[in-house]
Amino acid sequence: MEYTLEELFDEFSWTKENKTITQEKHLVPSLGNLTYWNFNAAPPPKPIHYHTDIMEFHCLVKGQRTTQIKSGDKYNSYTCTGNELLFTHPFEHHGNIQNNQHPCEFYGFQLILKNPDALLGLNKHYSNILYQQLAHLPYRQYKMGTSHIQYLRQAFNFFSDLKETSIAVGLQFLSTFLYSLPYLTPTEEAKVLTMDAGISKSISYLRENLSENIRLNDLACVAGYSLSRFKSKFRSETGITPAEYIALQKIEYAKHKLTETNISITDLAYSLGFSSSNYFSTVFKKYCTITPRKYRSHQI
Repeated sequence: MEYTLEELFDEFSWTKENKTITQEKHLVPSLGNLTYWNFNAAPPPKPIHYHTDIMEFHCLVKGQRTTQIKSGDKYNSYTCTGNELLFTHPFEHHGNIQNNQHPCEFYGFQLILKNPDALLGLNKHYSNILYQQLAHLPYRQYKMGTSHIQYLRQAFNFFSDLKETSIAVGLQFLSTFLYSLPYLTPTEEAKVLTMDAGISKSISYLRENLSENIRLNDLACVAGYSLSRFKSKFRSETGITPAEYIALQKIEYAKHKLTETNISITDLAYSLGFSSSNYFSTVFKKYCTITPRKYRSHQI
């Protein structure tokens, strides 16, 4: 399948779901768009595109976001969940080819690297240090801590004021965030090294029993935690609630079954523990923007 490639330019937006501050609004020469998304339903997929001289950062607070990035003659798929970041390099072809996005909350911003001597208002010396650090990041995905998400929140909040003095403060938070990236743990290493054993067991149990009517009490028992502790621990480890994770796993499984088998939608709904095909269709549409029936027809 061929995909039309274009350079994508987002416009200023200030809605409940999409707040995008463009360069023409904040007037910082080395900064492109600064964005905050908070979608309770699945946003539409992004077409494959690129950005000239721009390094783009996607920073997930919660939910899930999948991005395809071109490497050679193929596209690699990267999925970020809560407390993770992903970046793309200048001119790198990226977007969302086939997968509809999931509900998510995230911050995104574009760093323009055309002039390495003047990034984010820094003098030449410190701008060059930042440029070299970013140019030599060994991984593409990293695990963020609470402080890093707070840097982003503060940066966006100050930029939102659109006053020169407030933007100057926002730049300090954004610079702190970027300078700290080399010290973050790569996502895959973070999952291997820091995933709580009990939460890991509950996730394995969930994946092996998707067709069952899984209760949170059951998962808490598998993890060895009280229900309240389990909910809190699961959220801190994965970035989403147990209920959201269960729904995401079931919808991903359903998408596979819809394209690879002839199972009826009603049978699929009951096999995944949904009380009715109508409820299954409602949940499916929330995450995929279309009904199971339409999803199947689009894949044929």
